[in-house]
Amino acid sequence: MKVFFVAVFDDENKSTNNSQARSFERLGHEVYRYSFRDRGTALGESNRDLELLDVVKSVNPDLVVFSKCAEISLQAITEICESYKTCYWYMDPLTSLRDDYLQKARQCSFAVSAVPNTVPKFEAINKNTFLVYEGFDSDIDSPFEMEKQLDVSFIGSLHSQRKEMLTNLDPNVANITGAFGTNHAKAVSASKININVSTSGGASDRVFKVLAAGGFLLSTDWVGREEMFSDGEHLVIYSDKKDLQEKITHYLNNKDERDRIALNGLNAVQKYSRDEWAKQIILISKGLD
Repeated sequence: MKVFFVAVFDDENKSTNNSQARSFERLGHEVYRYSFRDRGTALGESNRDLELLDVVKSVNPDLVVFSKCAEISLQAITEICESYKTCYWYMDPLTSLRDDYLQKARQCSFAVSAVPNTVPKFEAINKNTFLVYEGFDSDIDSPFEMEKQLDVSFIGSLHSQRKEMLTNLDPNVANITGAFGTNHAKAVSASKININVSTSGGASDRVFKVLAAGGFLLSTDWVGREEMFSDGEHLVIYSDKKDLQEKITHYLNNKDERDRIALNGLNAVQKYSRDEWAKQIILISKGLD
């Protein structure tokens, strides 16, 4: 299958779209990458949209995948949807879901979201809506043999309720920022305990990335977690700050238990790789033939 991927690509591998494209290719599909943000900077948005229409026609793909594409006009997406099978991919929280995204998804053959509580919004405008988790990059998110230099860490920015939850704990939580690519997996591997604070109504990619790097994960709960991972078996769920402190203390003092859960999590997360994401997109597309 020839896949035309309208997304954000970069040389530093910061964008998840890079690994998603590689996953399509690993499955044997031909992928044409159109980095719409770079082309918008180079040409201006109006000229970029005109170029996009021309390039899609020249490639003549079997499937066009739009990765959110906030800056691309509804008119350009509509024109492409009139001639090709199209997928609208959305991966952000419900609070970031704008009406213009929904209008773009309405035009597509099908819509796919990574966040459960956004699915009803997409279903209301496109009956062909599916939940597929973003997962982890198997090329990068894997365990490193490293000394556990950090007792407790959080990888990411401390905003909203995260800062309140993660300050004034014993020991202090190391906040690691700017960790992309293998640096993320190394940060996980260097930490005895990794923390996640769910804010999206679903599993953030941090959950998948930490587990795939062999990390022991303490996380707040999220919708649909029971269908994916078992509390105390693959990761550990905490309910509030007091519970988090108690579990930090317990698991720092119980290495064998911590290691057992981390290994179980590593095994369980394998079904949520980006290769599996790409496979699901293709299966959905073929199912609509």
